[in-house]
Amino acid sequence: MAYFQYQARDLQGQTHRGVMEALSESDAARKLKSGRLYPLKVKAVRGSRPRRVPEEHVIRFFFDLSDLLSAGLPVDRALALISTNQTHKVFQKVVRDLLEEVQGGSDLSGAIGRYRDVFGDLSDHMIRAGEASGTLGPILKRLAQYLEQRRVFRQSLVSSMIYPIILFSISIVSMVILLVYVIPKFAQIFRDLNQEVPLLTNILLQLGVFLKEYGWIFPVLLGVFYWGGRYLYRQPSVRRGIDRLLIKIPFTRYLVLHGELTRFCRTLGTMLQSGVPLLKALSLGEQVLMNSVLKEAMVPLHREIKAGRSMSNYFRSQQTFPPRMGTMLRISEEQGSLGDGLLGLGDHFERELQRSLQRMMALMEPVVIITTGLIIAIMVMSMFTAIFGINEIQF
Repeated sequence: MAYFQYQARDLQGQTHRGVMEALSESDAARKLKSGRLYPLKVKAVRGSRPRRVPEEHVIRFFFDLSDLLSAGLPVDRALALISTNQTHKVFQKVVRDLLEEVQGGSDLSGAIGRYRDVFGDLSDHMIRAGEASGTLGPILKRLAQYLEQRRVFRQSLVSSMIYPIILFSISIVSMVILLVYVIPKFAQIFRDLNQEVPLLTNILLQLGVFLKEYGWIFPVLLGVFYWGGRYLYRQPSVRRGIDRLLIKIPFTRYLVLHGELTRFCRTLGTMLQSGVPLLKALSLGEQVLMNSVLKEAMVPLHREIKAGRSMSNYFRSQQTFPPRMGTMLRISEEQGSLGDGLLGLGDHFERELQRSLQRMMALMEPVVIITTGLIIAIMVMSMFTAIFGINEIQF
C-alpha cells in the first residue's frame, strides 16, 4: 500500500483534497469514484508515511466545537479556542489550518473536506447538511457520538480477544520451556548412567532438540504467512473468494454479517438523521463495508431507491441479510423515522454480536485451559516416568 494526494470534485462541484491509501494511482481513482468523487489529480506521496491523528482527538474536537457553537460562538472564534487546547501537535496544526480556511471565507464543511484523511469521509457531508439546515451544533454532537460509538465497538471486539490470547501465549511459553530446558536435564541423568531414556521422554526430548536448533523457523514462517496473506488478500479475486467463503460458513457468516451491518446501519442512520440525502448516505454507508460480497449486494439498492421502491422491500427480498432488517425498516418507513430505525438496528446487531463473542470467549477459555493442561500433563508424566525408571536401573 502507498499514499496518494488527491484533488477531486463531487456532484455539487465542491473541490476536495486529502491523502488516501491505495495500491496505485488507478486504484486511488477507483476508490474516489466509488465515493461519488471525480478525481482531478492523484499523485503519490513521497517520503515518510503520513502521521495519523488518534481518533479520540477528533471525537473531542467535534464535542468541543458542538458545545461552543451551541453556546453562541461563531465558528472562527470556536476554532481559535479549540486550537489553543490541543496537545497533539499534528492535530493542532490541522485545527489552525481549518481556522485559516474559515477566516479566508471557506465554510466549515469545505475546510474539513480537505482533511478527509483526518476526519473521515462522512464528516464534511454531515457538516454541510448541518450548515444548510442551521443545526450545525447538534449535528456535530451527533457526529461525535457516532464516532465514539464506532470506537467503543472496535475496542470491545479487541478487548474480548485479549484474555484468550494472553492465556494461549503463556501456555505456549510454558510448553517451550519444558521442552527446551526442563526435559533435557532429566534425559541427561539417564545418559550419565548409560541407561536408555523412556520412550515418551525421548519423543519430547527430540522435539525439544528440534525447537532449540530450528525454532527460529516458526517465527519466520509466521511472518511469511502473515505478509503473504496480506498481499494475497489485497488481490481483488482472492479477497472476493475469501469474503464469499466467510459468508458461506454459518459461524463466520454470523460474525461478519453482524459486524458489517452494525457499521452500515449506524453510519447510514446517522447520515439520514443529519439531513444527508438517502442516495448520498448509501454511497458513504457502502464505504464502511469491508466484505466485498456484502458491498456488491448493496449496489442494486441504488437502482431500487432511484426507481422509487422502498429500502425495506429490497432487504426483505435478499436472502443474504437477516429478516429482522427488512421488517424493522418497513416499520420505520411507515412511521417516517428511517434514520432512527437504522440506528436501532445498529444497536441490535452490536448487542447480538457482543453476546455471541462473549459466549465464544467463555467457551474458548476452558478449551484453551483443558488443551494446554493435557499437553503439559503429558510432559509432566514423561518426567515422572523417567524418575520412576531410575529405580529400575541395573548397576
